[in-house]
Amino acid sequence: MVTDEVIKEIYKKYTKPCKDPEELDFDNYMEILKKNHNITSDDMEVVVEDLEEFNPFRMFLKRSIYGILEFDRVIAFVFRSHILFFGKDSNELRVHIKPEKPQSIFDKIFGRG
Repeated sequence: MVTDEVIKEIYKKYTKPCKDPEELDFDNYMEILKKNHNITSDDMEVVVEDLEEFNPFRMFLKRSIYGILEFDRVIAFVFRSHILFFGKDSNELRVHIKPEKPQSIFDKIFGRG
């Protein structure tokens, strides 16, 4: 089960895009997901055909993936500011948006952040 604590650890662990795309084992995960999701990919990008054309999560670049994790019921694609959770046994797709860090008083005064 993917809890809030697990999600926090994912964001903490994956802070940069994956340098070697082979490490992601992308093709293996795509084969698992294609059973329940209408997903296409080429060398550069992935398109989730199930989503509406103007949905911001419909298309993403492979180079922007920080990591791919497999859980019991979902496969998670980790990005800088969000995680896409694709159901392994259903067509469910959930999105977790990374919460912004609260600004300190000094950041607000000096216009940082």
